[in-house]
Order: sequence, then structure tokens, then C-alpha cells
Amino acid sequence: MKISREQKLENRRAIIGAAAAVMTEKGFKSATMQQIAKTAGVGNATIYNYFATKEAILFGYYEAHMQDCIEALKSVEGFSAFSLQEQLHTLFETSLELLAADREFVAETFRRVLLRGSRDWARVKPIRALFLAAVNDMLEAAAEVGEIPEPVFQDLTCQLLMDAYIAAVHYWLADTTEGFENTSVVIDRGLDLACAMLKAGISNKIFDMAVFFFKNHVLTHLDRMIEPVKAAGRVKRRFMEEMDAR
Repeated sequence: MKISREQKLENRRAIIGAAAAVMTEKGFKSATMQQIAKTAGVGNATIYNYFATKEAILFGYYEAHMQDCIEALKSVEGFSAFSLQEQLHTLFETSLELLAADREFVAETFRRVLLRGSRDWARVKPIRALFLAAVNDMLEAAAEVGEIPEPVFQDLTCQLLMDAYIAAVHYWLADTTEGFENTSVVIDRGLDLACAMLKAGISNKIFDMAVFFFKNHVLTHLDRMIEPVKAAGRVKRRFMEEMDAR
């Protein structure tokens, strides 16, 4: 029997939630697909229509989490009027608040998913793409209203903020202070520094300096660097001509 798209999404969410519960109780290695299917209320064969392996469910969990996080931001009153730093801080804090219910599960699986090498890039990419798109929108909005100069390396800036987010989650997982106060302080100070650098246009200034040095030092001495190559070519041609003459 064919089921609706909404039912498929509901089943997918149920499987992800069940996996988090089962893996929290039994650990990733001990949890089985059959146990997850039973907890989710789907058939043992049906679960494979959604996820081929337990590991695939982990990637599905963090992709769904990032989607939920971004949707939550849309419901924050006045979010579009926030400063860049306030928007980034809200993104980080909202993510941690949503992860809190599954903190034990996150502690066991976060590194396994978000710090995978290039071998799993295809599965990590959708998760990163959601985060990077949200941050990119924030940077573009901040540049549009003149809060920051338009970053020369905007893609790289987004990647660095993604790395900062991953570091913040790792810190949060190890934080034992009440209400995770130390994590909030680390996020505040880290974003304060990052936004101060963006407002000052540090990356743009570094780029301008690199262009200046290239134009005034590399290009002006290009002839000196090329001449030895030309000389070597002339020597080679003469040698070959002499060989042919013999």
C-alpha cells in the first residue's frame, strides 16, 4: 500500500527518535536495527526503506536536527532585526537547547558524524549545507545593512563559523557547570571576537595587502624570474642544433 509523503516523513522521524532512545540505552554498537524498528513502530523490513544502516540513521538525526534548528529561528520574534552577533548566538544556543534532550546520544555520536573524513563527505554535506546556508544568509543581511563590509572570502568565513559551532558543541558536551554557563560564556566571547574581526574587515584588509605585495613585488620582478627559464631554453636549443649538425 502506497503511503503519503507526510506519513513517510513521520516514519522517518519516528525511526530517528527511536534510534536515539535505543542507542542511548544500549550504545551504538549494541543497538540493532530490529530494536530500533520495534521502538519506532515500523516493520523490520520497512526500516531499510528509510535507512540502510545504523550509521545512516545518525546522519539523518543531525540533518533533521539542523532543519529543526533553522525552523526554530524563523519563529523567533524580531530575529531579522537582530545584529549579526545576536543571530549567530541564537543559532548556537537554539541548537544546544534542541540537542539537550538527547545529550547522552549526542555525546556518543557527534564526533562520529560531524568529524568524519572525506570518505563520508556525501553524507555530511547535507548537514553542513543547512548550517552554511543559514550563516551565509546572516552575513549577506549584515553586509546589506552596512553592519559589516562584504567579506571577500564569505564561503571561508561560513566554514570557519561552522568549525566554531562544532567546537562549541564539543565544549558543551564536556561542560559540567550549572545551566552550562561556561558554554554560554565561551560562545559569547568567541562570537564577540569573530564579529569584531568581521566588522573591522580584517580578512578584506589581509586580502588587499596580499594583492599589494603581489602587484608591487611579484609582478615587478617577474622578468627576473622568467629570464633564467628563457636562458635555459636558449641553451637547450643551441645544444639540440649542435647535435643535429653532427
